[in-house]
Amino acid sequence: MVFPSWAFYGLGTALLSATAMLLQEKFKVNSAALAFWNKIVCVTSMIPFVLLYGFPHETRFYVLLAVSAVLYAISDIVYFGGISKEGAGTVSRVLPASVIFSFLLWFAVDPSSLHAYLQKPVIAAFIFLVLCLWGYFATHMRKCAVSMQAMRTVWFVIFASIVGPSIIKESLDSTDVIHGIYGYPFIQGLMMISLWAAYFHVKKPITSSVLFSRKIWPYSILIGGVNAIAMVVGALGFYRVDNPAYVNALGYLNSFLILLVYAAIGRKNDGNVSAGIGMVVCTAVLIILKAQV
Repeated sequence: MVFPSWAFYGLGTALLSATAMLLQEKFKVNSAALAFWNKIVCVTSMIPFVLLYGFPHETRFYVLLAVSAVLYAISDIVYFGGISKEGAGTVSRVLPASVIFSFLLWFAVDPSSLHAYLQKPVIAAFIFLVLCLWGYFATHMRKCAVSMQAMRTVWFVIFASIVGPSIIKESLDSTDVIHGIYGYPFIQGLMMISLWAAYFHVKKPITSSVLFSRKIWPYSILIGGVNAIAMVVGALGFYRVDNPAYVNALGYLNSFLILLVYAAIGRKNDGNVSAGIGMVVCTAVLIILKAQV
């Protein structure tokens, strides 16, 4: 079996995401400031490419990206608030399960994609079963307790994680690859920066001295650069697969990769290695089964 390109891009996204998370852990940049500068870097780094290749011409591309920008701008604010209130471990545990619902949602968005699965119902059933098992392992990667209060705190983040991939894939599918992979981080980034600038001006969740501190610029540029590449790689994965949930599932292997780094440097952590291995096994089986559809 030839290793599918979508899986290659999904694993690339996981590796880049894990790198960005480890860098953030090391440098400890203010989360709100990092989110803002991350988009600044994404937009800036895409300028040469959008000038070279041009912008997408499809109205649908911009409308759907605008929806995703609003969705993720709100989601990120709730996410950072949830981490402060409930802890990073608890929040990260509840998010992977969104992949299962995202997988099912795509068939409602694009009913034609369901046809291939209905042609091979046994394989389709196994794919869903393995995906559910993957979700179980993914939500047990950390040993933090999850309460209903935590679920209520981050419900919008879960919602965005479910519907966001479908919106972005629909937007990307409305234009060609070369315009989409560079136009997506550039346009969405501009929209989110505008939304956050308005929010920061009105609500003032972070002081200007922190937001524009020169001390965080080098770190934000480095982390933002990694995330910008991850967005392009993830977009390529969306183009190469019929359901965006597959790419997102591989992206969540970032937690397992971080566990491997911790083990390599001898650092103690609260991760569940057995669950991580279960995720990897399920991912391998998922790739094999997907090749049959």
